[in-house]
Amino acid sequence: MTFSITSITWAAIALVATYGYQKWAAWRTRRALAITQGCQPPTKYPHKTFSGYDLVEERTAAVKDGRQMELYMKHFEMYGKTWEETYLDIKVINTMEMRNIRHVCATGFEDYGKSSRKLFAPFLGDGIFSQEGPKWKHSRNLIRPTFSRSELSDMDFISVHVDRFLDFIPRDGSTIELQRPLHSLFLDSSSEFLFGQSMNSQRDPEASDEFLQAFNIAMAGVGKRRTAGILSRILYAFDGSWKEAYAKVHAYVDIQVKRALEETSDEDQNNPANDERPTRYILLHEMAKQTRDPIDLRFQILNVFLPAREGMAILVGNAMFHLARNPKIWTQLRDESLGLGDRELNFETLKSLQLFKHVVHEALRLQGPSGRVQRIAKRNTILPVGGGPDGKAPVFVKNGTIVAINIWGLHHDKDIWGDDANDFKPERWVGKRPLWEFVPFIGGPRICPAQQQVLTQSIYLLVRLTRNFARIENRDTILGYVERVRMLTESRNGVQVALFP
Repeated sequence: MTFSITSITWAAIALVATYGYQKWAAWRTRRALAITQGCQPPTKYPHKTFSGYDLVEERTAAVKDGRQMELYMKHFEMYGKTWEETYLDIKVINTMEMRNIRHVCATGFEDYGKSSRKLFAPFLGDGIFSQEGPKWKHSRNLIRPTFSRSELSDMDFISVHVDRFLDFIPRDGSTIELQRPLHSLFLDSSSEFLFGQSMNSQRDPEASDEFLQAFNIAMAGVGKRRTAGILSRILYAFDGSWKEAYAKVHAYVDIQVKRALEETSDEDQNNPANDERPTRYILLHEMAKQTRDPIDLRFQILNVFLPAREGMAILVGNAMFHLARNPKIWTQLRDESLGLGDRELNFETLKSLQLFKHVVHEALRLQGPSGRVQRIAKRNTILPVGGGPDGKAPVFVKNGTIVAINIWGLHHDKDIWGDDANDFKPERWVGKRPLWEFVPFIGGPRICPAQQQVLTQSIYLLVRLTRNFARIENRDTILGYVERVRMLTESRNGVQVALFP
């Protein structure tokens, strides 16, 4: 018995020693790398609690008050453009530095992976925005042709939905809240573009109300879980409303998937009657030719549907929000749109409209739908800047560390955009061709494949609006922009305006 206990004791000691040596060796390797690269630690946030939950509470309160990004900018001003916080036992490096953002997204792309996909997996599953490696490349190659074709096409596809949207706007100068109808417009156009069948929410709002409510609740659930991070598993463990909401979204998408699988089956493709079908490129049909798994298809198309439906509606809504507060710019846009005469509103024509492009870019810069993007270090790596007292030294990033790149902060950096960075000034874009200073669609390999479609369709809608209405007037008693955070961020007060024909 004595021999057995002694053997077990020595075995335990050996295991502890081995583990300790491995940890020491890893620390020594990391330290050597940090020293050779001249790394210094960034400023650390002065947490009041060991877990870091104090910062979570402060951010949650800021989200409720509509000032989430204001809080982030306050902390950047206090602790520098790159600073570190602790989230339970996980380190998070917040950065708004252009060089760091370029490194994470492009030059050091292989060093980073998606950080929060497991939190949203029940709703969004496995798709292009959550995948990595060969699966992500396959999804991207599958999706890219769709947007390559659309960005070069005319606007006949979306014009029907825009006509309905314009008919909805009162002509007597009465107040209208545009944000909801904009969501309906792009819900209809994106569902037709992706599924081959529009939801027709503009014609029959009641038919889509249940879906829209479920979609918004599901999106809000994503926003809450993103704010809470890994604590969301505890804070929202019994949140049945989120599950109920995303189940309704899945049910609608599954109907479209079933139809696509039936219409792309071998038997169905060989049916002569199908020669009468439109030959328009439908993303879900192309996906169904590549995979016959309905669950895989559901999540693949949902990953594209989400930004297509939300992103453009929020972008145009934000542009209208600021144009209502800057009516002289509306007059300038109208002059440019009327100056086109009878020219066809195709991709090339819309691309030539400089003032419209400047307005859209400024709306994206000032209130981009997505303010933060998180990546997790897959290996020991280095950020170019952010360390030391002056924030100019490289920063060592340990494997498993989260790097939260703050795009909103970059787009409001006064060192880049000037002291008027918080003002809506489309003229700042005249002669300006920014690269990594302006990344509303991210950059590098994961740059949004739909960026040209987003810009083109947004400009098209603004052209149609300025042609139909000579004047815009703000009807919101609150002039400032108050945030509402779901997965993306939009105006909490909507877009309350009057438009005069």
